[in-house]
Amino acid sequence: TLTDFAERYGIDVLTGHAGGATMFDSNCMHASNGNVTPYSRSNLFVVYNSVENACVEPFAASRPRPGFLGSRDHTPIAA
Repeated sequence: TLTDFAERYGIDVLTGHAGGATMFDSNCMHASNGNVTPYSRSNLFVVYNSVENACVEPFAASRPRPGFLGSRDHTPIAA
């Protein structure tokens, strides 16, 4: 769990200036809290995934992710 990792390895806090960006592999153990400032914050998630790695039935959730998070259309993009 996240608690186990925090106790074993500690916690690194990422901070940045307005307009900054943080990029990381979302498969890394991570967590975030709500925005505690009076200013808006936006998140953008970009995922590059092989069409060979198609969505399957979830192994730990009660239902599949919605289509905007995990598309069931595995047609490769052609350039």
